[in-house]
Amino acid sequence: MPETQTAGDILTIRQLAEYLMVSEKTVYRMLDRNELPAMRVGAQWRFRKLDIDTWLAEEVRRVEYDGQRGALDAFATSEIAITPLLAPENIWLSVASASRDDLLAFLTREASIDAHVDRDQLFRSIRDREEICSTAVLEGAAFPHPVDPRPFRFSRKRVLLAVLRQPLDFFDPHGHRPRVVAAILARSVQGQLLAFSRAIKLFSDTALLKRLHAAQTPDDAIGLISDAETLLSRAKQTEVA
Repeated sequence: MPETQTAGDILTIRQLAEYLMVSEKTVYRMLDRNELPAMRVGAQWRFRKLDIDTWLAEEVRRVEYDGQRGALDAFATSEIAITPLLAPENIWLSVASASRDDLLAFLTREASIDAHVDRDQLFRSIRDREEICSTAVLEGAAFPHPVDPRPFRFSRKRVLLAVLRQPLDFFDPHGHRPRVVAAILARSVQGQLLAFSRAIKLFSDTALLKRLHAAQTPDDAIGLISDAETLLSRAKQTEVA
């Protein structure tokens, strides 16, 4: 016999927006573009959680492994911004690391994060994710993150930013050797995906990377990224118009 669906398996517009951590307006925008697996029940939209989870997994693959954006372009800038996730205490400049794993160990050891987080477990999860496929998807930047962030129960989403003295081998098959490493610590796979997508767009700006290489203080780095995101927002608004 087929499994019986429970009420929790079917989501409304509001519940889906909360699940994806976006606005209801964004959900409607994606429906207009036929970018979400959905079904009509009378005049109302409904979503099977299983279908949404499958869709999310596919979007993760498209973004992380193929470098595509697709449906993620529908998300509003405010929902995927990197700047609010940065804090001076989680930014390190002119970092010297002997290896990728040495850098990941440094980030997880020195990060200002929730006291309950097992830092050794976090390091292993981030390293295991890199072993699956390098997150150095850009020539000058990498975006490490846990395989699954949910077990760490982060109280909020954070980005740990390291600017390296020299390019570092991240074992990327394309030979990318980043000097900017933005580690993403999100509360959910969805939040991780959104931040990853935004980071790819943001740090593909080689001018921003060069400015970050020369940044003197963490506040300088935050200001540079904020300025770059403002330009991205304006460009997106121009495209929509």
